[in-house]
Amino acid sequence: MESFHRKPKSVFVRAYVRFRFGRIENVIQHFRSHPGQLSFAFN
Repeated sequence: MESFHRKPKSVFVRAYVRFRFGRIENVIQHFRSHPGQLSFAFN
């Protein structure tokens, strides 16, 4: 019996408009890493 290891997949992000640094930005659709792959330490 084979064992399958589940790998975190990339997440598809739709195109959207955001307001950042006092500017409106058009963000194109893209892939990014799954949120579970990253860990942040907020101290």
